[in-house]
Amino acid sequence: MEEIEDFDDWFTNFKLPPVKYIAVFDPDTGAVISVGPSHVFKDQKHKISVDKELAESIINAEIKIDNCVVDMNSNTLEVAEIKSVYKIDDVLHRIISKKDSEIKKPDIYIKYDSKLAVLKIEMSTEFGGTRKTRAGIKKRNFVWAGDTEMQFFITEYNDPNLLFEVVTVTINDLIGKYKLITDFNYPKFSVYTRRLFKNYVIEYR
Repeated sequence: MEEIEDFDDWFTNFKLPPVKYIAVFDPDTGAVISVGPSHVFKDQKHKISVDKELAESIINAEIKIDNCVVDMNSNTLEVAEIKSVYKIDDVLHRIISKKDSEIKKPDIYIKYDSKLAVLKIEMSTEFGGTRKTRAGIKKRNFVWAGDTEMQFFITEYNDPNLLFEVVTVTINDLIGKYKLITDFNYPKFSVYTRRLFKNYVIEYR
């Protein structure tokens, strides 16, 4: 009876060790080949540890394995998120003025300088652009589908029906640089767009 009681106690208190996950990758390209528990890949040479949440997202197909690559300089697994032009919102949204907005980390930042008659369009450093925030944002890897375009509709103030002009900017225009629209001189205007990103802000000076 004593042995049975000891076994019951042991069984009650027994905890399986945490599962460690591994990503196996191609050493030439960094492409991820397989992801799973470490014991499955004991004989694999080219592999790195992956945290549980990310590994399970890949295993459950929430993240496509084809979008995963190993950065062999930092020895980390990176996910390249795919953005498609077909994800652009069909509804026109007015871009909110910085002074009226509670957005702290805009994805797209527009600044109008009335003295210089210049409109400056920037993308957040998170997406590979030039606009930094005080808090700082870690850059993420993205694969953009083609020359994805954003259109900014310059209209009468708060009236999208009276269109002054359309400014078209591609994602490539904002990777590592910003876009300047010169000779841009309207006394008062609003900017509308069909959103590709979530957060847009405009600053008037």
